[in-house]
Formats: sequence, structure tokens, C-alpha cells
Amino acid sequence: MRLSLEKVLLLKNISAFADVSESALSDFIYACEEVAFAKGKDILKKGDFNNYLYILLTGMVQVHDADTILSETQSQEMFGEMTVLCPSVIDATVTATEETLALRISSENLYEMMALHPNIAKGIIKTLVNRLKVLDNRHI
Repeated sequence: MRLSLEKVLLLKNISAFADVSESALSDFIYACEEVAFAKGKDILKKGDFNNYLYILLTGMVQVHDADTILSETQSQEMFGEMTVLCPSVIDATVTATEETLALRISSENLYEMMALHPNIAKGIIKTLVNRLKVLDNRHI
């Protein structure tokens, strides 16, 4: 397990949290749960209900539908930003492709953090908009 200061510094390197104060990030980390996944472990399976945001501290995951790789997420990136804001059944599987350590925050806790610390909300929204732009550009 990493110390909170190390986690704050890691989060500051993620664009969604770059403008968030250290004290707000400390609150955010406290609202999260640290989870570890072995290489090859499915974190989420297609058809699962998800209401969590995952922030990778170390490791890498692959988002796939059967043998079709949809995306890869690596250390200091996150996934689940759509379903944490609007909990739903997911349409792809997420598998750890190496030993992975992540922070996981539920919808309820994230909404509380966004209400207390508006810069967290701004960062999540920016990340979501950027992700949607990438998806939109794929269809042009």
C-alpha cells in the first residue's frame, strides 16, 4: 500500500486532477478504496453493473469485447468515468494485462467529493469530454 502523499503526487500527474488542491486530493483518496488485480484477472465483465471509477496507480488494463481490443488504460490513467456518473451495465470486459493497483471510488462517494471540491468535478468532466472527442473522431 502506498502512503497518501505518494498517492496525492500520483493523482497530480493525471490531467483530471492537475488543478485539484492537495487537501482536496487527500479527501478524495480517503473516499477511495485501494484494489489490486493479478495479471489476467477480469476487473469487470461484459454485462456487469458498474458504478465505480478506477484510477490506475500501477499496471495496465485492456478493455475488450471477446477478442476485439477496444482500448488500453495504463498507470496514471482511469476508466469507468461514464458508468460512475451514470451507473449501468457495461458492454465490454476490462482485464488486467499486468499486476495492477488502483484506486476505486463509487458513484455516491464521487458525487460527494465533486460537491465538496468543484475542481474534481471539472477535471472529471474535462476527461469525459476528451474521451468523447476521441470516440467522435473515430467515426468521422
